[in-house]
Amino acid sequence: MMPVQKNNYTDILVCVTGLTPQVVTETLYALAVQSDPPWVPAEIHVITTGIGRDRLELSLLDSRGGQDYLGRFCRDYGLDRAAIRFDSDYIHVIRGVDGSELDDIVDEAGNHAAADQITRLLRELTRDPGNRLHVSLAGGRKTMGFYIGYALSLYARPQDRLSHVLVNPPFESHPEFFYPPPQPRTLSVPDRNCFVSTADARIRLAEIPFVRLRDVQPMLAGDLSFSEAVALTQQALDRPELRIDLDRRQAYLQGRPVRLSPTQFTWLVWFADRAKRGLPPVRFDEEGAAELLRVIDWLEGHGPNALRKSVESALEQLRAGEKRPNYFERALSRLNDALRKSGLSPTAAEKYRVRSFGRRPHTRYGLDLEPGQIHIEGEP
Repeated sequence: MMPVQKNNYTDILVCVTGLTPQVVTETLYALAVQSDPPWVPAEIHVITTGIGRDRLELSLLDSRGGQDYLGRFCRDYGLDRAAIRFDSDYIHVIRGVDGSELDDIVDEAGNHAAADQITRLLRELTRDPGNRLHVSLAGGRKTMGFYIGYALSLYARPQDRLSHVLVNPPFESHPEFFYPPPQPRTLSVPDRNCFVSTADARIRLAEIPFVRLRDVQPMLAGDLSFSEAVALTQQALDRPELRIDLDRRQAYLQGRPVRLSPTQFTWLVWFADRAKRGLPPVRFDEEGAAELLRVIDWLEGHGPNALRKSVESALEQLRAGEKRPNYFERALSRLNDALRKSGLSPTAAEKYRVRSFGRRPHTRYGLDLEPGQIHIEGEP
């Protein structure tokens, strides 16, 4: 029996296919026979259509009178078929919004359904750190290949791989060619009115490098659709942009409005104005409190108001010798909490958090944004 590479992972092969079940055994041949050391999956998952499911079962399995090409492959190359989990339960049929199986993907709704189901499967398979995926782009509609490659980019860990199996003509589309058997066979090619020998078949596995975005946006949990997962990841990749409209008393994070109380808005203007002017982070001391009072006067005028009263009270505590009144800690915590609840992904919202710099008692606070990422518009 062929030796199999030993590792601490559960190896899983994932394929997409429509009308070409051969892609499974062709990819398996490249991995288990041609690779050194051999890579033999413990599981095979295939995403396909309703028609594709029937072709997979009748060609690769021995149920329903199937041709059992997977079993033949294992016997031909000394693999333990019982050690490879693949039956009808590992064939994932794409379903429409009404739950019915799709026989083909021919419209926008079908594409969305394929994208979401592919994303859901890869999210589940990559959730277990003990799994190692090898994903094949070959087979299926071009959009299916795109979606599975993109979904892998969103969820892949360092151990996961992506490839495309290449087969020379006329074998790449021959309905009776599933892999090169150890003893060559002769196949008829009706459209060429000739015969070919499987000894002339060439299978090559092209590994495809891709960008792993999982650490960029580690919060892609839950039952997210493909579009939602892409949108959250894009938020994390987008350049930060804080826009403050003084006329409307409204702040926007990457174009998204964030709900702030009057106190939170004033604090954000304070930190944003400092960062916009290239000033260093500020300490919560007498000088910082006095500066915050000037911001309040600029925004609200010099009349009495609740915010001014709170800051003046904190300033009195500072003058009395208190190192840092609780007011500053509470106000900062509430501002950061409001920014975190902006509706952005957690990774994207984190860019706008007011950060602490340095160690106590010399800690300073400020936005970690460049001046060009901050826009303050209008008049108070």
